Amino acid sequence: MSTAANADILTPEDVAELLHVSLRWVYEKCRRRQRNPLPVYRPGRYLRFSRTAVLKWLEATANPVHKKVARA
Repeated sequence: MSTAANADILTPEDVAELLHVSLRWVYEKCRRRQRNPLPVYRPGRYLRFSRTAVLKWLEATANPVHKKVARA
């Protein structure tokens, strides 16, 4: 495998570092019972993530900034 391909596959520790959250938060967000779980691959007992999928998930779940609209 090339280095670029390896960089796209992340461990739970990598995801925690990427998102600046705790490892516990990552494991909790991977649970199937979550409303909108982190996209995860489960090869056996391991968890692996696609960098692209995690960043898309983050963008999709981001809260939009609500702007006050002046009423006439």
